Amino acid sequence: MEITTINGVPVLRHSGTQSHTDVTLTFAVGSRDETLRTIGVAHALEHLVMHAVRDVPIEMNAEVDLMTTTFVASGSAARVGEFLNRLCRVLADPPVERLTLEAGVLAAEEGSVAHPVTALLMFVRYGATGPGLAWLEGPGYDGLTPEHVTSFARRWFVASNAVLQVSGPLPEDLELGLPAGLAADRVLRPGRTFDGPAVVGFGIPAAGVLLTLPPDDDVRLSTLAIGVLRQRVEEQCRHVGGHSYDVDADLLAGPGGSSDWVVYADARDGSEKAVSTAIVEALIDLAGNGPTATELGYAVARAEERIAADEPELRRAFTNLLGEMFGEPELKPVELDRLAAVQPADIAAVLKAALPTAIGYADEDALDPWQQAGFTRQSICPVVAELPSGRTFRPSLAARAFLKEARAMTWVRTDDALVLRDEDGVHAVRWDEIAGVLRGDDDSPTIVFGLNGCSIPVDTDMFRGAGDLLAELGDRVPADLWFDETKLGPADHQR
Repeated sequence: MEITTINGVPVLRHSGTQSHTDVTLTFAVGSRDETLRTIGVAHALEHLVMHAVRDVPIEMNAEVDLMTTTFVASGSAARVGEFLNRLCRVLADPPVERLTLEAGVLAAEEGSVAHPVTALLMFVRYGATGPGLAWLEGPGYDGLTPEHVTSFARRWFVASNAVLQVSGPLPEDLELGLPAGLAADRVLRPGRTFDGPAVVGFGIPAAGVLLTLPPDDDVRLSTLAIGVLRQRVEEQCRHVGGHSYDVDADLLAGPGGSSDWVVYADARDGSEKAVSTAIVEALIDLAGNGPTATELGYAVARAEERIAADEPELRRAFTNLLGEMFGEPELKPVELDRLAAVQPADIAAVLKAALPTAIGYADEDALDPWQQAGFTRQSICPVVAELPSGRTFRPSLAARAFLKEARAMTWVRTDDALVLRDEDGVHAVRWDEIAGVLRGDDDSPTIVFGLNGCSIPVDTDMFRGAGDLLAELGDRVPADLWFDETKLGPADHQR
C-alpha cells in the first residue's frame, strides 16, 4: 500500500465514511529508553504537552508504555488538526517551567508502564536498564530536571520516529511540526539468561512466566502460541478455579524479531499456590502435548475474526513502520490457508523450544509447583560464585550484635567492582557499570545501583571504612548519576 507523509511523518489513512476524525500519533519510544536517573521522563513529557493542549475542546488522551508513547484525539477535522499541530510544536519545545508542579500530579496518578509481574520479570532479565527500569523508581518525578525532559524530547520526538493514523476526514493545513532528523540509536543491553528454566519469588500476589519466542511468521505462530497459553491460564485461574480476575499477556519486541512475552494472572488472597500451579502446568502441558482441538480452534477463529474485522494491510503497515524503528524484520501478510492448517504440534514446538528461556514468577510461598516442574530457583539479581579478593570491609561489632542480617555481610572493593556478600549470595557492581547512586542521609545508607540489577548499600553506621568507599564513589561516579530519594513517596513494588 502507498504511504503518504506530512513533514516526514508517515500517515496511514483508515477507510470509512465517518464524518468526525480520529487520530493516533505513535512514537517509537517508551520507558525502556530511559535511564535509572531519568525514570519517568517519558511520562513527565507526555503530561507537560497534554497540559499545554488541554483547552482544545475535543476528546484526547495519551499513554506511555514500555515501547511506545501514544497520543489520541477525536473530534471535528479542524479541531483535531489544531490539536496535532499544537501538540507537535509543544513536543519540539516542552513547557518545562511547569515540571515542578506536574511532578505532584504524576505522583498522584500512581500510574505504571507495566503490570508488576511483567515489570519484575523484565528486571530479572534486563537489570536496571531498558525494560527492567519499569521495576524501579529512581529519583522520582521530583528528581527530574528540565534538561532531562528537553534532552529526551530532542532525542526521540522527531518526525522519523513517529507514525500518524487517521480515520475520517484528514485535517486541512496539517503541519506536524516535529523536528527533522533521525532518532538516536537504540542500544539494548543483552538480557540475562539461565541454564534452563528458572523461577524467582517475591511478594506480588500473582504468578507469571516470561518466554523468549522467535519472530512471527506468516501465520503469527509465536503470537498464536502465547494466545493459547493465556487462554488456558485464564480458563483455569478465572473460570474454573475462581482465583483470578486479571489474566493477560505483555509483549516486548527485541531487535532481530525475537520477543519477550509475559503471561500472568493475579491471585486473590490464599490462591497464590493454585495460580502458580495452573500457570506452570499449562506451560508444561502445552509444550509437551499442544492445545486441545477446541483450544486451537478457538485461537485460530479469533485470529481470523480479527483479520476479517480490521484492515490487515493497514495494521501490518503500521507494525512494520514501528518495527523498522525498533530494528525488527518485516512482518509478512497472514496466509489464511496456512493459519487454518496450524496443528497442535506446531504450538507445542514453539513453546517447547522456548522452555529453556522461561523465567517464572511466584509468591515466595508458592514456588514449589515451579521447582517440582524443573524450574531452578534464582535470585532476582545476579549472584557470583564466590567472594573475590580485595580490600575487605565487615560490619561493626555492634551491627553484628544487633542486626542478624549483618552477620552474613561482607563488602569487598576490587579494582573492577564493589562486591557484597549477604544472605542471598555474592553481588557485584562493576565500577564502569554503575547505573546510579542514591544518596544516603542520617536515616538511610547510600545505595549503589548496577546496570546488572544488583544494588549495594554503603552504610557508614553499619561497617567500618564506609567513608573511604563513599569518597571513592564521589570520585568515580559522574555527578549526573547521583540522586536523592523522592519526597513524593516510593513505589510499592520497589526493592
